[in-house]
Amino acid sequence: MKPGIWPLLLMLWLPAALAQTDAPAAPDYPPLEQFEELLERPLFNATRRPKAGEDQDDTLSESAAEMREKWRLSGVVWENSQPLALFSEREGEGRERLRTGMYLDGNWQLEEITEDSVTLTDDDQRLRLELWEPRAPSTRPLPEQSPQQDANEQQEQDTDGGDEPATEQGSNGESS
Repeated sequence: MKPGIWPLLLMLWLPAALAQTDAPAAPDYPPLEQFEELLERPLFNATRRPKAGEDQDDTLSESAAEMREKWRLSGVVWENSQPLALFSEREGEGRERLRTGMYLDGNWQLEEITEDSVTLTDDDQRLRLELWEPRAPSTRPLPEQSPQQDANEQQEQDTDGGDEPATEQGSNGESS
């Protein structure tokens, strides 16, 4: 064989050899409910406290709640040094590009545009839409191994381990 082929053969053989070793089982993680307090503290906020006014979701008027359900802020861009807010319907194909002072959905006026949020007003109501909305926690169950899977794995280990002595292969591929 050519001398330059050995490193290539080693690179092909090594991952397969490492995969055959018995890796420890993944640890049992605590339930997500234990991390609720951590999730309530924004990681990239210096004070680790929620922004002022984040609790306003509970006190939204019906029309503000409808606006939040219908529209989302999908982007903020600058065009000729003027900020534009890009909105898209949550369910549908509707899109809007608005400057400060323009109206969204008839009566909600765009009052302020920042880098990551907008403020809309309707008479005495104020609604703030964030560019980055937090995701709702996943409701998918974590994968768990059933006792049947554990028994199958144990059976596979028993059949692989037989009474035959293990043979080792040398660097040239021959058994010793």
